[in-house]
Amino acid sequence: MNIPAFAKLRKWKSLCLLLFLGASLSTCVNPLEVGVPDEMQGLVVNASLTTYPGLQEVRLYKSAAFTTRALYYAVTNAQVWVEDELGQRQFFFESVKNSGIYLPQNRNFVGEIGRTYVLHIRTSDNQTFASKPEKLKETPPIKKIYPEAIISEDPVSGQVLSGYKILLDTDDPASKGDYYRWSWVHYERQGYCFTFDGIPFGGNLATRIGFACCETECWDIHRCYLNCTNVLSDALINGRSISRQPLHSIPYCPRDYYIEVQQRSISRDAYNYWRTVDQLSSNNGSIFDAAPAAVRGNISCTSDSTLQVYGLFEVADIYETGVFIDRIPAQFTIPTLFTCEPTPISANPFECRPCVESAFRTRIKPKYWTK
Repeated sequence: MNIPAFAKLRKWKSLCLLLFLGASLSTCVNPLEVGVPDEMQGLVVNASLTTYPGLQEVRLYKSAAFTTRALYYAVTNAQVWVEDELGQRQFFFESVKNSGIYLPQNRNFVGEIGRTYVLHIRTSDNQTFASKPEKLKETPPIKKIYPEAIISEDPVSGQVLSGYKILLDTDDPASKGDYYRWSWVHYERQGYCFTFDGIPFGGNLATRIGFACCETECWDIHRCYLNCTNVLSDALINGRSISRQPLHSIPYCPRDYYIEVQQRSISRDAYNYWRTVDQLSSNNGSIFDAAPAAVRGNISCTSDSTLQVYGLFEVADIYETGVFIDRIPAQFTIPTLFTCEPTPISANPFECRPCVESAFRTRIKPKYWTK
């Protein structure tokens, strides 16, 4: 038998086996019918009011029927405003470029420490929504951000320096009922704005090659996208120092690591909201886990109590700083586990590629970058 005929025979045998197994399973197992809602389920709100210009935003969506496409629809043509305890209002208008995203009429509008704010929403079908009153509390400054070595066991070298924990210290004020949330962004300067696997200009073999950036400077942006909730209550440490608060873990590489950190003062409702989000996002996929679902926050429908509202109106003071983490272990005598990305080889020194602005790359120098 020639090889093509033999391959064709094997293909037909495999197909017949699959058909047989499929028929056998269909006779032994009853089909599972899952009830899936086919109507819109509620309003989803993601709103933020802070003491930093440019971070005020309200995003409105409606949870849609479960399909293989989108799960949410943007809520357009809504009236949105924030009102303080003195009756002063700041109206938000829908972005021309992004449906469902509402920005303050005054782009320099920020929250004031000590003020209490309520978010109001009126949708195009005349349903009204309001948040609980949220007081903007001052957050203390960050005292220190620093690394701590991660020592791992290597089967060949024994103990090795494999990375660093990034930790934070701050002081909790004497007042009770303080809650915090931390977030971070890592910027990495790029010498190449387009990389690929192949053979570079000149014929030398390489695993990674690329084209240099046309601009003088370009940075990649790295954020946390999974299990990112980092909140703390002062219930057990009221009035004392918050020490060794974990922020992030990074691999070892003999290069500086630049990170910007935001510390937010948040309300108890916001703290409980983010804790719930963390519990849902930490599910490991077993059949005993809670099913993922939208999380209810501090907003309700004032015109119809039966309408479900999900999401959060977060009011927060922000303390922000940026630091360079030194990853050169001068004080260690143990081996290091080198995990740097290799520097690409130039594909053509006479060509370059632009630094394209996106959520993951920027030409704008990071705010606290001093090198």
